[in-house]
Order: sequence, then structure tokens, then C-alpha cells
Amino acid sequence: MSLREDVTSLFVLRPAPGRILIALQAAIAIGLPTVGFALAGRADLGLLASSGAFTALFLVDRSRRARATYLPFVALGLIAAAALGAAASGSVASSIVMLFIVTLAASALSLSLSLGPPGALFFILVAGVSSHLAAPTAIGGDGLSGLLIVGMIAIGAVLAYLVILAPLVVPSVRSRDFAVHADRVRMRFGFNHTTRVIFTRIAIAAAAAAMLAAPLGIHRAYWVMVAAVVILQNGHRIKLNAIRAVHRVAGTILGVGLFALVMLWNPHDLVLALLLVVLQFAVEMVVVRNYGLALILITPLALTIASQGTTGDVGEVIVERVLDTLLGAGIALVVLAVAYLVGRRRPITA
Repeated sequence: MSLREDVTSLFVLRPAPGRILIALQAAIAIGLPTVGFALAGRADLGLLASSGAFTALFLVDRSRRARATYLPFVALGLIAAAALGAAASGSVASSIVMLFIVTLAASALSLSLSLGPPGALFFILVAGVSSHLAAPTAIGGDGLSGLLIVGMIAIGAVLAYLVILAPLVVPSVRSRDFAVHADRVRMRFGFNHTTRVIFTRIAIAAAAAAMLAAPLGIHRAYWVMVAAVVILQNGHRIKLNAIRAVHRVAGTILGVGLFALVMLWNPHDLVLALLLVVLQFAVEMVVVRNYGLALILITPLALTIASQGTTGDVGEVIVERVLDTLLGAGIALVVLAVAYLVGRRRPITA
């Protein structure tokens, strides 16, 4: 691919199979807790539960019967990440160590099981957000109950699981799903050369991110970690990952601009819940067609959930998110550069 084609990839929508049903399921999964709790007068609980709704984003290319088997483990992983984040929230140091461990564990399991997108992303995000929300206000946290955080995420995960399985009550859906399920490839734990290379790069980047981002506090460290990991986790081709880093930075910068507009609009309760539903639907419609465009939508979605609807100084949040993304992307690019130099001396064979 030429440099011109690399640049063009930032703006082109690639052909992709229709994803409207996947997008609808993801939107309903996040909408049930956010809209439901908003109507009950507790929009804050809906935002907490929305992280559990990420369960619906995994294994979208598999049959519903296969997802019925494997998604409970994804849900348990998200709940465990939240519990670890809350348990380690007493200090920045323990939170950073926890974040590093969750990153390694989630990456290892995602790669070894060929879990596919979104990989380790949401486990890291949930752990970081939970740690920040549960941390004492004295160290920059929100001081929320860890049990409340974990409980709400569990509710969101259960609702998402039910959304995925609900269509099976329709006989025609069951019949089509059975045909898809009959041709399934079973998930097996195991590393190959490619996944070992990817995991090694992630481990190095995560260690660097933990050390460099620790002084920034947990509310920023997890964003740095996410920025580095998502660039590296989806392949071992150095050029492709470098292009992904450009997408990440460009999409995030535009995304924080959209987040600023949302905060200036200052939606609350039901309107904010419906906005998350629209963003989640839009993300799933475009994510396989243009990663940078998807990030423009993912960023305000993630920031709204992470901030629980309150941002304080919007300008400060924007500057922090851009700097954190640049730091995470920079770490990933350094790791890729080292891998390239090592590869030139000792070529890597598949």
C-alpha cells in the first residue's frame, strides 16, 4: 500500500457486510440499563450499568448458541475487572499494578482464545474506570461504593446477555441460527507464533505505559494503556499497526471535540441515555468500515461513561484525553519501531 493509499484510508468507508442487527443489539443492550434507570430517576446507576452492556459487543460473528455458551465468561471477565479495579482503588500505585495485571490477563485470554474485536479493550477500560470511580476523593477519585459499581456492571452484563439470546424465541431465528452453529469453529486455548509476538509487544507497551502514566493518576493512566493496547492487539504487521495509530490519534482528537460539544449541550438523564444509545448504534455500524470514524463516536461514548455524566472543566478533560492518547500511541509506535529494527536483523517468519 502506498503512502497516498495510507492517507486515503483515513477517509474511506470500506465495503463490509450489513451490521444493522448487530448495531441494534448493541444499542438495545446499552439502552436497557441507561434508559431504564433514567426513567426510574437514577440515571447515575444506568451509566454505571452501561459498562456491563459491552458484553454484547463480543463474538458477533458466531451463532447465538455459541454466544450463549461463551458470553457468560466475557461477562464474568468484565465483572472481575470491575471488582479488581474497585479493590485496588485505595492508592494510585495499587491501581496501576492492577491495571497492568488486567491488561496482561485480558490480552492473553483474548489472543489465546481468538476472541476477536474488541479484544482486551473493554476489560482494561472497565478496570480503569471502576478504580477511578471507587478511589477516595483525596486521590482524585469519586469515592463510590465498590459493591455498587460491581453490582451495576453485573446487571448491565446480564441484560446484554438476554438481549443476545431473546431472538431465539422466534422459530425462524432458531432455524437459521442452528445452520450457522452447525458450521462453527470451536474455541480452543492456545498461542501461535503470531499471537506470541502480539502479546509480547502488548506486555512491553503496558509496562511502559504503567511507568510513564503513573504520575498522571489512575483517571488518566487507563486511557494511556487503552490507547497503546488497541493499536497493538489486532495484528503483528508493523505497517498496519502504525496506520492504526494514526487512526487512533486522529479519531480521538475529533472525538474529544464531539465530546466537548455534547458537554456544552449538557444533556441529562433520559436525553443523555438516549444519546449513548445513538452513539453505540453508530459505532457498530461503522467500526469495520473505518476505524478512525468509529473512534470519533467511541470517544464521547467512553468519556461520558467514564465521567459518569460530569466533566468539571471540559477544556481540561479535552487536553488530558488528547495528551493521554498521544502518549499511548507514542508508546505503541516506539514498540513497533523496535520490533521493526529487530526484524531487520533477524527476520520473523510466520
